[in-house]
Amino acid sequence: MQKIFLVGLLISIFGFLDAAEMSIDVSEKIDISSDNIEIKEGKIEFRDNVIFRSDSFEIFGEVAEYNRNSELIKIEGSPVIFEIETGDNIFNGFSNLVLIKDDEIEISGSVLIEDKNSRIRGKIIKFNMGSGELQIN
Repeated sequence: MQKIFLVGLLISIFGFLDAAEMSIDVSEKIDISSDNIEIKEGKIEFRDNVIFRSDSFEIFGEVAEYNRNSELIKIEGSPVIFEIETGDNIFNGFSNLVLIKDDEIEISGSVLIEDKNSRIRGKIIKFNMGSGELQIN
């Protein structure tokens, strides 16, 4: 399996890449890997074995999309599995959808999150990565 490393978002020539990895910078560096990447006007789609890693989180999904205009990352899966570190807490869990924008991670759809002391269920859970604040709806 050939690995192709792409740096930055100045990619407009490539249409479809197999076994690709790239890095983008939202509020912190995010390393992304997937089996397939498709670059379209205004967005980049990742499919199959999608992994997003940063210093604060690790997210595994089936399909992801980065919208260049809104700088929004959407990760979907059945389920999306994640580990998020905020301050002294490490949260593990799963959901159907994860949205990443700036310093916020929004998790929605059949959400289950666990840390060393508790288990949380909800429809929408938001993490503010800057403040470490957790909001449950």
